[in-house]
Order: sequence, then structure tokens, then C-alpha cells
Amino acid sequence: MNYPDVRQAQMADREAVGQMWLQLLNEQADLDDRMRVAEDALDRWMNDFPVWLEDETDRIFVAEGVEEKPVGFATARRWGPPPIYEESSEVYLDELYVQPDTRRRGYGTQLVHAVRDWVTQVGAQRIRLRVMAANEAGRAFWEAQEAVPLSLSLTIEREDAGPDDQPSDEGSKKIGFTSERSE
Repeated sequence: MNYPDVRQAQMADREAVGQMWLQLLNEQADLDDRMRVAEDALDRWMNDFPVWLEDETDRIFVAEGVEEKPVGFATARRWGPPPIYEESSEVYLDELYVQPDTRRRGYGTQLVHAVRDWVTQVGAQRIRLRVMAANEAGRAFWEAQEAVPLSLSLTIEREDAGPDDQPSDEGSKKIGFTSERSE
């Protein structure tokens, strides 16, 4: 990897990247209120961060700005399709975020190049990713990165759903926690 502003994340990045991740979630919620952020989202992310750093199937890349301060990040993981499809190796680019005041300076593109290098290193055939339909700037960025549509996710909202309807929390307490909280 030869991108001067991008490196693989380290434990010392946990707080800064966690805060940027929360900014990403809040920006998504601003685009579509169906993407509301859970109260404990950051706790869950902080808990899993050390595990992701050690897992060879996950990568977190950090873009550094002035004074080596993180200004963006990308998370990616090795992925394969369900067994009903022909075997292939893919990398799923889960998140890419660059702080608003540092956008359009090449950090996002460098993060994508770092993920592309990792894809080559692990022998994957492609990168898979998602972008919100309401995120016009994000869609334009991915088009500039030569991403092409593969599928379209749709939703049907319940017309009779009210504000008092609460989803069952059965089993959800474990989602986002891969091990005991690491401090």
C-alpha cells in the first residue's frame, strides 16, 4: 500500500474512528429517519473494534490529515456469497467516511485504493458495497470509483405502524458484541 495519508487502524485510533463512525450514522439518520441510531451503538462499536483489528478477515483503514489526525476511515471484511451461488471471494466494504471539512481532498479515494489493494492481496474477485439511495453525493462518489449497481434494496413500510410499536428485543442484546467489553 503506497497511499501516504492511509494506514491500517491501530488500537490508538479507537476513540477517533468511533466518533467518526457515529458521525456517519448520524449523517445517514439525517438522510432517512429509518436509520435512527441506537443509544448504545457506540458502545457496541467500541467493544468490537479490538476484535476487528485482530481478525484477518476484517480491515479498518484510517486516512490521516494534518498533524496525523484521523479524518476518515473505511471498514471492510472478506465475504462470500451464499452456497447456492458459484464460489467466489469478495470483500464487503461496510463503511467509508471522511469528515465533512476534509472532503474532496482525495482521502476517500485513497481509502478505496487501500481496500482495492487488500482485495488483490487476498485474491478476491470484487468489492461489494451499499450506499443509501438518498445519499446523492455518496452515489456520485461510488460511480467515480467505477462501482456499478448489482441489486436494489426496497422497503415496504407498514401503514398501520404507530409510534408505540416497539420491536421485540429477543436476541438483539447480543448483536454487536463479539466478546466482553475491552477497555
